[in-house]
Amino acid sequence: MVSISPKDLAKVIKEDPEAFINAIKEASEKHQKRSAEKALEEQFKNPAEIPTKGRVTVGNPDAKVTIVEFLDLQCIACARTDKRIKSMVDRYEGKVNLVYKHFPLSFHPFAKPAAEYFEAIALVDHEKARAFHDTIFDNFSDYASLKEEKDIKESLKALVKKIDLNIKTVEGNIGKAKKTVQQDMAEAEKLKVRGTPSFFVNGVSPPGGQIELVIEKFLEKSK
Repeated sequence: MVSISPKDLAKVIKEDPEAFINAIKEASEKHQKRSAEKALEEQFKNPAEIPTKGRVTVGNPDAKVTIVEFLDLQCIACARTDKRIKSMVDRYEGKVNLVYKHFPLSFHPFAKPAAEYFEAIALVDHEKARAFHDTIFDNFSDYASLKEEKDIKESLKALVKKIDLNIKTVEGNIGKAKKTVQQDMAEAEKLKVRGTPSFFVNGVSPPGGQIELVIEKFLEKSK
């Protein structure tokens, strides 16, 4: 390790402050990268256990790699990310699947009731639940600004009708669905989820959103 006196350091800074700042920035970036790699290695050794049995799946339910997404159905970032994630699943041709779980944020009044309807629909038909989810995100501007309970209820009932399900059947499942959503929220808190969308690949949280990096690591390990 090279040592430098405060006097010499001051001289270096004075002579070329831009080079000094760039050197500090480069050193910081290297440190952050090493820290991220170390944290990822620890996650691979001890991945989180996230149960997915019986949940709505996009892709091959028997795939070796499962992406769990904690989402909020009134979150614009979730809506924007949705097609990219599903395209990613398609690209892996049966090797990867996606499972939806819920983390409705407190400042999105539509999100929690929508999550409960999603799970109530899932108890009837997973394909219809996927259609419900996709309809919301494909027409996001229609739901993003909903705040009043009456408007939210009417919109959810209209969505159920749009996907051709009996509203009484769906609403009869709301009690069970509420428990599922509550369990998801508790699980997300335990996993230290802070925002949406948040992803876990076979229980590993991808650093910097690098989902494909983690997928490739797991697929490599499974060979």
